[in-house]
Amino acid sequence: MTKQDLSTHHFQRKISDFCEVRIAPIASQRVLESIRPYLVGLVIHRRPPPIVNGRMDWTAIGEACGIENQMTGDLKKALRPGLDAIIRWLGGPPAADDIQPVKTRTKSRNTVRREVETATRSRPRQILSDKTPATSSSVPRGPQPKPISPFPEPLFEATDDPARFNDALVYHMRRFGESYWQLYRALVRLGETFDDKTLLSWVQGERVPRSLTSFEILSRIERRYQLAQGYFKAKLPHQSRSLYGHDMGDISAAERRRLAWHLPDNFSSLPFSKREEILEWVRRVIISGSTDYRRYQAAATKQRYAIRFPGITYGGGTLSPRPQVNSDSTSHNPEAFEDPDLLSGVVDAPPRLAMEMADLIRFKTSTLTAIGFQRNGVWGEETASQKVEHLGLMFGALAASPASVVKGRGVPLSKLTFGWPAAGFS
Repeated sequence: MTKQDLSTHHFQRKISDFCEVRIAPIASQRVLESIRPYLVGLVIHRRPPPIVNGRMDWTAIGEACGIENQMTGDLKKALRPGLDAIIRWLGGPPAADDIQPVKTRTKSRNTVRREVETATRSRPRQILSDKTPATSSSVPRGPQPKPISPFPEPLFEATDDPARFNDALVYHMRRFGESYWQLYRALVRLGETFDDKTLLSWVQGERVPRSLTSFEILSRIERRYQLAQGYFKAKLPHQSRSLYGHDMGDISAAERRRLAWHLPDNFSSLPFSKREEILEWVRRVIISGSTDYRRYQAAATKQRYAIRFPGITYGGGTLSPRPQVNSDSTSHNPEAFEDPDLLSGVVDAPPRLAMEMADLIRFKTSTLTAIGFQRNGVWGEETASQKVEHLGLMFGALAASPASVVKGRGVPLSKLTFGWPAAGFS
């Protein structure tokens, strides 16, 4: 190892210690783990921080670290000594202080006019043969983007294997000194519509991949970081969930949900004839056949215990109404039911529950929310239909008799509400 390499490794440790002492007390762990690899990367590649007009370009620094919204004044003040130390180590001139105001002198109108005339005479514009001004050959200002390597070298060997998906993704991004924006630039190809905010939501643990497009991005990350195929997919929660985004033509949404469980991940990339063959096989063998799964599904569908919301169900099938009972006269005692299987069928929701469901669907599907309310995402028609179906099954299980095959909770219909645990039935 040369003296230059020893100096680089020694300075890397000093920068890492600087982050622990100056950045960690005032920033979150995520911000710290975003800033440290960025500073270390500047040292490794011997590249100064971005400077515009003699001052630190904090916007470019925040984008490179992926913390644009967290770049506060206190964080800039704490980060400034580390950036200055890197500039001094590289032997460059120090950047101007961003805090101190710049002193300017007011010029008279005649002085400004003389300076403009002098500059015009001393730098005449270059005219082409067609009398079109020549384009400027000056180098654009601002930081140069980090070069993209298909297989970057890790900053340190992998000694940990986080169990959670977002922790594992952040850990390996830190190994290679990349922010989410740098990783996005390396993964997404020209013409693709994958949003960089989706990748950021994975890093922050707010969302996980669910679509075929997202799983293709995961495969590219695994190849880029030279990880085993399926490394990130094995760390996702809800492993039994089916993927969405399969190209199934004009098949209805309800049938799509049933078929998606049995389709391969590369279904959409297969030839049309092969896709038709797979769909025909799933319908014939799985959906309508005599497999163990089909026998279980057929037996389960006979135990009907849903609460129906006929006024707001999107595209639901028609179900014959079941006879109504006086729900106030029932209790949690199974013997209080005149017919134990009566509440194990499909019944209409009571008025109060139906109004609560209508308010929920209106809130989650409207373009704009009412003043003072916030929500996380908007439901489309297919999502709203699925939520109504799932919530109807949940309330149906609560209302079903404990003595029935469903073995429900036996809650009276008039007592069902979205605030059920707070109503004293916990």
